[in-house]
Amino acid sequence: MNSALPLSGIRVLDLTVVWAGPAATQHLADLGAEVIRIESAHRVPSSTRAQPHVTADMVKRMGMLSRMSYPGGEPQPQPYNRTSSFNVLNRNKLSATMELDTPEGKEGFRRLVEISDILVENNAQRIGDRLGFSWKELSAINPKLILCRMPPLGLTGPYANYLGFGAHFEALSGLTWLRAYPDADPSRTSPTFHMDDVSPTVAAFMILGALHRRRRTGEGGLIEIPQAETMLHQIGDVVLDYSMNNRTLPPPGNRHHLYAPQGCYRCQGDDQWVVLSVRDDGDWQRLVQAIGAPEWARDPAYATVNGRHAHHDQIDHHLNGWTHSRNKLEIFHLLQEHGVPAAPVQNEADTFADPQVNHRGLLRPLRQESTGVYNHPRQAYLFSDMELRWERGAPTLGEDNTYVYKELLGYSEQAYRDLEARGLIGTNYAVERPGGPGSAEAGD
Repeated sequence: MNSALPLSGIRVLDLTVVWAGPAATQHLADLGAEVIRIESAHRVPSSTRAQPHVTADMVKRMGMLSRMSYPGGEPQPQPYNRTSSFNVLNRNKLSATMELDTPEGKEGFRRLVEISDILVENNAQRIGDRLGFSWKELSAINPKLILCRMPPLGLTGPYANYLGFGAHFEALSGLTWLRAYPDADPSRTSPTFHMDDVSPTVAAFMILGALHRRRRTGEGGLIEIPQAETMLHQIGDVVLDYSMNNRTLPPPGNRHHLYAPQGCYRCQGDDQWVVLSVRDDGDWQRLVQAIGAPEWARDPAYATVNGRHAHHDQIDHHLNGWTHSRNKLEIFHLLQEHGVPAAPVQNEADTFADPQVNHRGLLRPLRQESTGVYNHPRQAYLFSDMELRWERGAPTLGEDNTYVYKELLGYSEQAYRDLEARGLIGTNYAVERPGGPGSAEAGD
């Protein structure tokens, strides 16, 4: 491990699920922290590692869902180590299996908390408390611990124990309404899971702040990040407009409440599109010049933003007439050369072939034990004089049990083998809970 990385020497316990939590701890791992995923070998987190018993035939029947896909469409004997959704969010991490609802698991967890700096979890409030990682319990074990909790809706209030994913809380916060189309109801609006990508950045930022405070004061602390609340900050202008004007804006679709024209326009070829925005009258004049100053564009009614808003449908008709016979990349470069914001709508193949992506090295090969070597998106940030961590792919289930139990916690060989024999640790998902069918469940 590179000792020069900013978080080298910091140990993080990762009890996260799905997307937002694992993405938060991946930021920390990329910056050099030792991140240990604590996982159960008995309770399968279907939204994190997918299902333990998936066949190639099932994959074909279900279709290749992008967030649950497997290399070559082959799940193989341990599909939970091979999903794209798990691999893309867990590089540079370790994995240890630990049954937190058993006395042995609680003891191992307590000992890990004693020697760790940070714990991150993103379950509903009741799940974390039931498993024993409330701030009161954990701070009693390690007063210097930084606990980051990322419940969907907060640790208090009437919704504190409600469950859901990004799609649900995008709707609750109002983002789904704002992304709808004027001529369709919100059922036609696909989820973007925007919350799942916003919350982890906020979490990493707050954890770095807490580490800085701890260096000055010696104190740990509890960080609470209600993920649905992070969404309100993404639409703060709309919230403030309602606060000031008691106004609910209609869904804009591809249009903008200020810019005109703005839209997505069909280009040459099958399902090819380009998006563009005209921010002001200067942009409009530059767009008119770029498309050859046709007669229709010189209409005085289009010279002002109010006029362009009033005649948006007509302008869209003319623009579609211009774009549909041209290549989307040709349009993209032409409009950018004239200073008009524009971009092609790209699919995965377009992105892999994109010259900017390749020039910047945004896709880098990374090896994982169960998948082999594939290109992954690298970190979205760079240090000018330091290479961020890019050492190993996502861990297989329980891959680092030996290191965690023997080296970190000091378990003897006999004690370790005893835990294995009793099914309390493992590298495969077991059918029965340790102790038999009547054992308690670890979480929702």
